[in-house]
Amino acid sequence: MTPTVVLSVRGMSVLGVAAMPISHPLTWAKCTAVERNPQRVSGAWVFRGTRIPVAALFQNLEDGVSLAEFVEFFPGVTIEQAREVLGHAARSTAMDQS
Repeated sequence: MTPTVVLSVRGMSVLGVAAMPISHPLTWAKCTAVERNPQRVSGAWVFRGTRIPVAALFQNLEDGVSLAEFVEFFPGVTIEQAREVLGHAARSTAMDQS
């Protein structure tokens, strides 16, 4: 399976149905597994210490890639970082539905 990289998922739910609009954008500022630098990767949120966009995780999961495969495809991203990103997204979308 070939990994997929997507640079933006703004305004879309990152869990469940990919095209489901959410009432507020998902913010990554409180997620310690990621970082953003306007001078790198066009300012996209990336996994801390890498140039791998966070959006790549969700696109790959949507394409049927497992977490283990994702971290194998993208050296530098740890399974712990991927799990933290998923947990952050789940908590954020759960708050959106309440």
